[in-house]
Amino acid sequence: MNNQKLAQTIVENLGGEANITNLTNCITRLRIDLKSRSNVDLEAIKQLEGVLSVLDQGTIQIVLGPGKVTKVANEIHENTAIDVDVEDEGDDSEFDMASDTKAAYKAKQTSMFQQLFRHIGNIFVPIVPGLVASGLMLGIANLITNLANPDAGILDPAVLETDWYMLLKAIGNLLFGSLGVFVGINTAREFGGTMVLGGIAGLLIYAPVLGDVGSLNLFGLTLQLSSGLGGLLGVIVAAYLFTQIEKFTRKRMADSLDLVLTPLITVMIGSIVTIVVIQPLAGLLMDGITWFLVDVMLQAGGIIGGYVLAATFLPLVTVGMHQGLIPVHLELIDKFGSTTLLPILAMAGGGQVGAMIAIYIKAKNKRLKNTVASVLPVGFLGIGEPLIYGVSLPLGRPFITACLGAGFGGAFLSLFKVGAITVGPSGVVLIPLIADNKYLLYIIGLLISYAGGFVLTYLFGYKEEMVHKLYGESTSEMEKPDSKKPAQQEETHLSSPLAGELRPLSELNDEVFATEAVGKGIAIYPRNGKLYAPANGKVTTVFPTGHAIGITTGTGMEILLHIGLDTVDIKENVFELNVAKDEDVETGQLLCTFDIDAITNKGYDITSPIVITNSDAYDTINPVSQKEIEVGNRLLTVK
Repeated sequence: MNNQKLAQTIVENLGGEANITNLTNCITRLRIDLKSRSNVDLEAIKQLEGVLSVLDQGTIQIVLGPGKVTKVANEIHENTAIDVDVEDEGDDSEFDMASDTKAAYKAKQTSMFQQLFRHIGNIFVPIVPGLVASGLMLGIANLITNLANPDAGILDPAVLETDWYMLLKAIGNLLFGSLGVFVGINTAREFGGTMVLGGIAGLLIYAPVLGDVGSLNLFGLTLQLSSGLGGLLGVIVAAYLFTQIEKFTRKRMADSLDLVLTPLITVMIGSIVTIVVIQPLAGLLMDGITWFLVDVMLQAGGIIGGYVLAATFLPLVTVGMHQGLIPVHLELIDKFGSTTLLPILAMAGGGQVGAMIAIYIKAKNKRLKNTVASVLPVGFLGIGEPLIYGVSLPLGRPFITACLGAGFGGAFLSLFKVGAITVGPSGVVLIPLIADNKYLLYIIGLLISYAGGFVLTYLFGYKEEMVHKLYGESTSEMEKPDSKKPAQQEETHLSSPLAGELRPLSELNDEVFATEAVGKGIAIYPRNGKLYAPANGKVTTVFPTGHAIGITTGTGMEILLHIGLDTVDIKENVFELNVAKDEDVETGQLLCTFDIDAITNKGYDITSPIVITNSDAYDTINPVSQKEIEVGNRLLTVK
């Protein structure tokens, strides 16, 4: 029975797609919630070829095993109207290639600064659609204003007094007038706090009453207050502080008093610290950043500064640090009415487009030409990730020539001080958001960046022998490991990926693992939140939540590392991956870090099964007999 037929039969025996209210794809099983049990035949599902087990614990669990469960979930997703949380394992699409390459780079972003910028991105990215919509409305209003200028003589100046014009401008300003609230809410959500308290932190920074107070004497200090001091950076720090105060207080507060006292203490202490410490320091920091970018790089640096900014932007993108510039753009807009930084940085995408055109013309490899043709259209629209992660970055040299070519467009725009009225996309989509009617100058800069990326890549950036970097050397089928039939060898040892207490699978409060339905192995109750590779191999499965990782060794042994039980249901960021799918790993390499306290506080069992999912291919799989184990110690002996 193929996967499509299996998916269809499962849905039919669950009473049809209309009877399924929720379907989640875990790494080993499908979890299904139903409207009614009247037309459900679980016994028939148990008999289906490919189904390892079926559990009925309120939520139906159909165990299919790693890999197969994703393929069956994909079939359900593609052939029914059921919304399935699936992990795409396709490897033929150019966009899948780009996603995998991106994941590999993102997985290595483990420094404090890289994680900081990742958090900033999670805070601001959800707001960007609103910024674009609001910016376009203000752009239309500004265009009407310019056309109604008596010198232009195109529109009657009376149009500026109409209700429609004033409404358009008022709605366009709505988000910008309350941006601090949204940033505060998203910050609290990102760090696990109460969102409304984060919103209060944003209101505090931008409260007009602060300007009315003027100065304040606290703790012997005379503080000069003003609305907006510290900017959005101050909002992020304040909302984060509110979240930490809230968590600290809630752990120590009696349940009966929590609802009243925890928010009160959070707001009172958080507000005082924000006014006395955060606002002055954040104000100084934002002034320093603005001074460096505007006064040093753009004004003093001139065209050289513009070149450097445009040419170095994409390396920041690959490590996620570009998201940290969003509050800088917004600060510039708040101070000067537009950000001259954004159009310059947008030239980086133009350099990539030019590089893709050069590669398409020079390449002889048909697969590469098809890849470029697939990703190039979205590049013109300012979506550069498929170009970067799908072609130029894996190839290497074209990424560099594209960056260098983009610098010429940045230099041109810095010369004419072309700005944007809001944060938004790049490429041709940014044209309506350009300030002061400098649309033509922006277009010329974009064409220059296209030309720069094209010329440098065509002359220096691409050679046909580089294609193997994208698609790999040709390898005969005999050289590839067969995951279903491991190579014969007498004995293999797996190292422990965790430090903690050993527990047999049979004791687990999860029937799938306890009955060894997905494979034999052992479980570990970890004492710290670090998961390491138990053997050399390739990462073949990484579940999006980060709670489960699959590794296949060179001999074909398939190992599943599952952090905790039922942890797929955790929506917060308690897992931090350090590897990506298809990445080669070595024994003892850090795969993932996780917050044990956060997991257990949510009521989840942290006991972590380590199983060999193709156990039938081996004669014996014997765990060690001790009760405690350290990372790197022998865990399993496989014959």
